[in-house]
Amino acid sequence: MIEKSLFEFCGKTKKYIVQAVLINCIKLMANIAFSIAFASLMAYFITGDLIYDFKLVSLVILVSLLFRQLCTRLAARKNHMVVHEVKHSLRRAIYEKVLSMGTLYQEKLTTQEIVHLGVEGVEQLESYFGLYLTQFYYSFVSTFILFLVMLPINIKVALVMLVLSPMIPLFLLLILKIVKNVQKRYWSKYADVGNLFLDSLQGLTTLKVFKADEHRASELDEMAEGFRKQTMKVLSMQLNSIMIIDWMAYGGAAAGIIVALNEYAAGNMGVYEVTLIMLLIADFFVPMRLLTSYFHIAMTGVTASENMLDFLNSPSDIVYGHDEYEENTPIRVKNMTYAYGDGTIALRDIDMVFEPGKMTALVGPSGCGKSTLASVIAGEYLQPQKAVYYGNSEAYSLAKGQINKNIIRITHDGHVFAGTVRSNLLLGDENVTEERMIEVLEQVSLWDIFSKMDGLDTQVLSQGKNLSGGQAQRLSLARALLYDAQVYIFDEATSSIDIESENIIIDIIEKISAYKTVIYISHRLQSVVNSDKIYVMEDGRLVEEGNHKELMENKGLYEHLFSQQEELERYRNHKLSNRGGVSNE
Repeated sequence: MIEKSLFEFCGKTKKYIVQAVLINCIKLMANIAFSIAFASLMAYFITGDLIYDFKLVSLVILVSLLFRQLCTRLAARKNHMVVHEVKHSLRRAIYEKVLSMGTLYQEKLTTQEIVHLGVEGVEQLESYFGLYLTQFYYSFVSTFILFLVMLPINIKVALVMLVLSPMIPLFLLLILKIVKNVQKRYWSKYADVGNLFLDSLQGLTTLKVFKADEHRASELDEMAEGFRKQTMKVLSMQLNSIMIIDWMAYGGAAAGIIVALNEYAAGNMGVYEVTLIMLLIADFFVPMRLLTSYFHIAMTGVTASENMLDFLNSPSDIVYGHDEYEENTPIRVKNMTYAYGDGTIALRDIDMVFEPGKMTALVGPSGCGKSTLASVIAGEYLQPQKAVYYGNSEAYSLAKGQINKNIIRITHDGHVFAGTVRSNLLLGDENVTEERMIEVLEQVSLWDIFSKMDGLDTQVLSQGKNLSGGQAQRLSLARALLYDAQVYIFDEATSSIDIESENIIIDIIEKISAYKTVIYISHRLQSVVNSDKIYVMEDGRLVEEGNHKELMENKGLYEHLFSQQEELERYRNHKLSNRGGVSNE
């Protein structure tokens, strides 16, 4: 069964399930003791024959009832431990898998699907492991125990029960295999509806602007109707299966009772034996009937198991070495070609060197491959060949976490987390002092703002929604400065922010470059004129290199782009001055 291979991701779950089954078996032994004692009392009241001592019978009934109550509580506790362990272990496994894959996970699943897997998928597996599996394994064990108990009483009834009772869990396994595809389609449609709804919610403003909200609502209605139909198929299959299982359970119990009564009529059993057989038959089929009530859990659980395993067992294509990252050493890119998952070549024959204590800029038209190259260097994308060297070590020879530990990439949309200024800064260095945090905030010109509020305890909304774009970006930069990486990659870190914030960030970048390896990517060429080295890219290739003066004298692509931007800036300033003149008049 599929869950067996999933156990390795579920921590101590298997141990807790075994313990829960053993506790239920002890409870069953208590039930058997109660049945023996109760049957002897019934025989005494009917025939007057006392099989066992009355005091002993009374004591057994009392003790067995206490044991049943105790075992019920212990089993519930173990089931709770199973649920907790599954939830904790699987979500940790998902998170670790995403971390190991980096941004590569997006090639396998969307972010919404990952969230769905980590929330809905885990919840389904909680019930699957905590309720269904425990009961499934117990149903087989209890059948064997009851068969051994019933065998000395009457072999015919024992054999009938042994044959009939396991038919229910076996039928469940058969049904689960049949409905697997139906359940997969249900899961897929469920995820599609959730993805479309979330996408619509995130882009609601855009939909309103383009008056496309009604059209999107129609799409949601259509998809929801498809999901409803698939849900009805699943429910219909569940109800039909449960009805069949019910008939199997009641029919099996009836068959056992008929055989027992025939044996009693034939004189092969007395009142005590037939009464005990009747009581034990209930213990045969009650676990099976309870298993039936968990059938819907089994259906969703099997599908969730497969989806979970498909993701957790997906190859990450990462093979780590043992080398440590060498500090204050250059990064060399040697004859590197990189293609996306669909085969599109993004980078071709790239040769570059990024030296410590220098600011190296990557420029070029949009889509030329600058950010892709930055992602490869930062270890977010994996190049298929040995092409990136950190000091004397190639990327594949470095130990796990060495690239992430020493290289940090700062983008224009650096995420700011909900919490406080302090909690965001502590992500950069959890041992940092308040004095150092304030110092860094002063560097990025934010302390004057936060000091007038609640200082380091100033509340920040998710994605910095209560901050301006420039303030959020500078807070992200402050966090990066506290991290104290060996290499800083600024990937359009100054785009979409105000001029004041841009100037502050550029000034900090130039200061950092005096003692760190700095790779600066910007579409605004005026900000790279002070770079020690400028690499110019076009269509995934390196077409020019040099400093600003050399490239301007070369009269190539860089000079063309720079002149265009200057002309555009002059035109914009002219327009603004004219507007100012009109308004002054």
